[in-house]
Amino acid sequence: MTAESHTAENSREPSAPAKVHFIPVLRADLIAAMRDQGLANDQTSDFQTLATFLGAYFHHDFYDELTELKDTYAWFSPTGPHPVRRETRDADTAFGKLVTTFESVMARANFVELPKEQVEALGGDHPHLDVKTRTPMEAYESIRIFYRGCRTQTVKQAAALGFRAKETSLDTFDDVIVFVRFKQPTDAPRRRFLRGNNKLPGGAQPGSVMVKSFRNIARIELPMLLPDVQIIMSRKDAMLLGGPAVLGGIPIALNLLPALSVVLVVIGAYLGFSGEVTQDKLMKAVGALSVLIGAGAFMWRQFSNYSYRKLKYQKRVADNIYFKNITNDAGVFETLINAAEDQEVKEVILAYHSLLTAGPAAHAGELDRRIENWVKATFQIDVDFEVGDALSKLEGLGFLTQKDGKIAAVTLPEALSRLDTLWDRLYDFTRAPGVHAAA
Repeated sequence: MTAESHTAENSREPSAPAKVHFIPVLRADLIAAMRDQGLANDQTSDFQTLATFLGAYFHHDFYDELTELKDTYAWFSPTGPHPVRRETRDADTAFGKLVTTFESVMARANFVELPKEQVEALGGDHPHLDVKTRTPMEAYESIRIFYRGCRTQTVKQAAALGFRAKETSLDTFDDVIVFVRFKQPTDAPRRRFLRGNNKLPGGAQPGSVMVKSFRNIARIELPMLLPDVQIIMSRKDAMLLGGPAVLGGIPIALNLLPALSVVLVVIGAYLGFSGEVTQDKLMKAVGALSVLIGAGAFMWRQFSNYSYRKLKYQKRVADNIYFKNITNDAGVFETLINAAEDQEVKEVILAYHSLLTAGPAAHAGELDRRIENWVKATFQIDVDFEVGDALSKLEGLGFLTQKDGKIAAVTLPEALSRLDTLWDRLYDFTRAPGVHAAA
């Protein structure tokens, strides 16, 4: 996927089901299907070899981007350790370099960025089925969310009082990447940087960058992916806990002040301030203490109920996200680079196979429709194939030719020969005349 098409899609509202740019098929399965369709028996071995060499070639092609991402991100890792270097770090320049490389890789891996206004809407209160969350946004300098693939998923929502559960349709993203930069201490509220021993959620340092990768995330779950998400009491919980508190608390409150006054009088008498302690007053004091103990027990029970319910929801959220979290921070770059490599190879091999087996195409649009129909017929999925990107890569590899004014592919032996030449040129250590290697 090119950076231009990635940018053009940023403003689109994800809708499901929709054609996806990436090809959600295992590369091995895709190559096996192509190998079994349209190729002669004496071509299958060469085709498998070509696919393998293409994977190695694009793996090398992405090596520089991966190295640059990891080297730059080392400055911004939330938990360290941070590298020691001779030169003083220019944080803004380094961050700009990180963002530029990151955006390029995201585009090549066919990820689309969630529009800024939708990301900003994640702050505040959010109901998630029967769990309500609050996402404080003041600790973040920037939040960017990227997704790949969007489909409609039907889930069952539990109903109260034993009624039949109702089904809810949710927009679900296949892959989600969260890119967050924390504010510097001078920009964020002081209270957040003085809270406990950790200045930021998870012990992150101010100005650091957190990157997380998730899979199968419903749209309404997006607020839960951000750091420091808080579980708050929903209206239903407030009624379940508040109703008994009010009903049970009114009679306790009516008896609390008289009981407290009796206890104070008795205490004053014991201390010699006024009156004397009679048996009647002592009995009233014991009764008053019972009221006070009952009030305390009632308050503790309500607090325990609230804490238990909050802990239960926190565990539900943690369990839900735990199994959907793929990798974090620097590990995300390895995942993204692998995804980008995978997509590039599949796009190139699909276009080449179609031209090789189905013959030349009059124009790019014809090739695009041909490939999309083949994927649909073979794997029963709709893809929006990026034929322009694929043809550009084929041309760069030298795999394209013209035949009767149409777009055609070179033969398999010629393609292997040209790829072999390209690979040899990657490591050309020919020395200039008179230059000798050290003994």
